[in-house]
Amino acid sequence: MITQEATQTVRYPRTALLACCSSLFLSSLDTSALVVALPSLQADLGLDVAGLQWVVVANALARGSTLFLGGALADRYGPRRIFRIGVVLFGAASLLCFVSSGFAELIVWRVLQGVGGSLMTPASISLLTGVFQDSVARSRALGSWSATAGVSTAVGPVIGGMLVAAVGWRSVFLICLPFAALVTAGLRWVPESPVPRVRRRIDPAGHVSIAVTLFCLTFALSGGARTGWLSATTITALIMAAVAMAIVVRVERRAVDPVLDLSVFGRPQLRGAVLTAGFAYFCLTGMNFVNTLYLQRVRGFSPWEAGLMGLPLTAGTLVAATVCGRLLGRYGARKPVLLAYFFLITAMVSLAITASTTAPIGWVLAAFALLGIGMGMANPPSTSSAVAALPRERSGSASAITSTARQVGMNLGTATLGAVTVSVAGLLAGPGPVSARDFTSGMRIAYAATAVLGVLALLAANRWFATPPNTTAPEVGNTPRKERSDDNRRQHQGAPAEDHERAHRGDLHAPLSGRAREGLLPRRGR
Repeated sequence: MITQEATQTVRYPRTALLACCSSLFLSSLDTSALVVALPSLQADLGLDVAGLQWVVVANALARGSTLFLGGALADRYGPRRIFRIGVVLFGAASLLCFVSSGFAELIVWRVLQGVGGSLMTPASISLLTGVFQDSVARSRALGSWSATAGVSTAVGPVIGGMLVAAVGWRSVFLICLPFAALVTAGLRWVPESPVPRVRRRIDPAGHVSIAVTLFCLTFALSGGARTGWLSATTITALIMAAVAMAIVVRVERRAVDPVLDLSVFGRPQLRGAVLTAGFAYFCLTGMNFVNTLYLQRVRGFSPWEAGLMGLPLTAGTLVAATVCGRLLGRYGARKPVLLAYFFLITAMVSLAITASTTAPIGWVLAAFALLGIGMGMANPPSTSSAVAALPRERSGSASAITSTARQVGMNLGTATLGAVTVSVAGLLAGPGPVSARDFTSGMRIAYAATAVLGVLALLAANRWFATPPNTTAPEVGNTPRKERSDDNRRQHQGAPAEDHERAHRGDLHAPLSGRAREGLLPRRGR
């Protein structure tokens, strides 16, 4: 059921864009800055590598498990209200992380942070799609929003290194409070989205089964290095993850208002967007986690120096995000996506070759720059393609899909690359302690395996993005009746020439439905 609301005139579109981008910067900065602080946190709390993984994974796991709920709440109750709740919750949880006294307490507040982030992210996309109703302006706004995610993730290690060196690891949580206060104040000038709300039912069975699937899979991957890949604990966790995934499919196919509408994955462009977003963050967070230990434990750099070494990653992301926005508007999503995979795979191959105890640090920094370029190229097209694949009133759910893919990529990247590195290093060390040479050997194996996965993902993404948008897509289960009638009319009467031109160049942002093409723009000579 869709509730119609009067269209509002948006007086401050740039303020809305700034607030939405700032919230994404806030949530991404927290995790990326914390990565540099992990060695100091490990020494202070007495944790092993698996414990460090859970400090990072707990937030991403909570966020990935509840993003669909955040999208459904934003579509149902209005994105502005849910956005404000998410910002306040995230800021309060950051303060509690700052004053936490132990590992268990820190994990609880990190989970609460993740829930706040899951409310902010889909709601911010819904606000942007309502504020920027013109397709070109909306595409640019979504590109800026997506670029913010890559920039904040890349600049986080630099800021985190400075804070840890000056104050300590707890300061990475304190830096979130000013951003949360500014975003909350900026919402005063941001109106509610004029896009009609979707009165969807909340699907508790779907939310619980998705959360159980992600938890069991992450637990198995992160614990494999500690308890053994063939141990009863790891195998049990993998079996539970498979069973929970089967339950997700069964429950969501029968739900009246599913939290995850499986029919939308029949759209090749959406599958490509999900794959690209997930793999990019798999590479970034996995590399950040392993390289933090490598730079500080193996190479002996301080947190300040390790943070500064993230500058090439930041610079590459900034430059690529700027270029990608222009490529996206001119060529569509496919070419930027292919360039993103090229740079991500090249970065993984470079790290697999150069990572050693005596490697010139310049080669490692060059690999960081390549990874940053790949991130800058991957984020805008993945978000833009996903949002364009669903009706505008379901933009919160569309954002939740790609954001969940990013969170799953973060979970798997941190858990998998860390587990493979530690497992290979322990296997090479035998009964003795793990040496620096053993650790770097494990790094090279992990990065080489990631490069192979990247090649497979590239082949799949190239095929999916090459398919003209919406030509082979099944109908979305909850698509409004007007959208379906427009699609049916296009099928019987034939798409206009403008649509064929858009499909040829990969432009996913079709003209607004229900509005006549004639008269939108004045013709020369009228």
